[in-house]
Amino acid sequence: MGYGTLDLRFLFSAQNLGFNGKEICTLGHLTAYPSQRDLDNVLREYGKSSFKLPKNRALYFAEDLLEPLGFTVASLDASAYEGAEIIHDLNKPIPDNLVGRFDLVIDGGTLEHVFNFPAALENAMKMVKVGGHLFLMTPANNQCGHGFYQFSPELFFRALSPTNGFDLMRLYIRAPSEPPYHVADPVTVHGRVELLNSEGTLLMVHARKTANVPFTVPQQSDYLVDWQRPVEEMADGKFKSILRKRLSPDQIARISNVLNRLRVKRAAYQWKRNSTLSNRALYRPVTNWSMTSKEAFR
Repeated sequence: MGYGTLDLRFLFSAQNLGFNGKEICTLGHLTAYPSQRDLDNVLREYGKSSFKLPKNRALYFAEDLLEPLGFTVASLDASAYEGAEIIHDLNKPIPDNLVGRFDLVIDGGTLEHVFNFPAALENAMKMVKVGGHLFLMTPANNQCGHGFYQFSPELFFRALSPTNGFDLMRLYIRAPSEPPYHVADPVTVHGRVELLNSEGTLLMVHARKTANVPFTVPQQSDYLVDWQRPVEEMADGKFKSILRKRLSPDQIARISNVLNRLRVKRAAYQWKRNSTLSNRALYRPVTNWSMTSKEAFR
């Protein structure tokens, strides 16, 4: 669990998107790892006053970066071993005194380690006050074994939705050798947004809370479309109906077998071709951190 210069840039650019709060909660006691030089560069980029990191320290935490900038920071963890201020297991419902308490909740790598992820995500959402913001930095591809889970962008598009009292403003994906990319909402592209790559990738998610509403369990968007199709659309077309009347079941089976093999090969080719960060229908480079992901795909 950590907090770096990209996370600071995510925070500073959020101030151009309506974030103006001061009270922050980090999920986990987040280690801070920017060098003094990197910190100075990002502060200069956003017109912030520079400050010096404490000397003679082997380890820094997120509050060492955020409190000199005027924020109040509380950390929440299941254990006190790293000195977190709030001790709570996110597998269990949060106490009432944490509901709607924070202007910003930051997950810098905790939720993938919580077995009861739906409960943990709902807890994080509840901790944000209406008008406040939620940042999630969490694993996507090629980090099997890092935690219990790796996450799909669609999970956050569907969970952090108006139905659940949130407006998802930015969703980035990034790999060590790549700049961040905006990710398209599967609903808008009418299909799955997938990625095949060889590097560990992270999601950076930014959502604003618009209302206190009961949590509604999301469903994957393409299934919702399929479930709403009329039954007659699933039936054979006119040509297939004619073939079924004129050919034997054995002939139909052989033809279907050949067609299915061709269909599988074609689908695999399209999957590999489309599931890359160079597919601009699904992924757009982040050139302006103060632009929402919806705007990036207009």
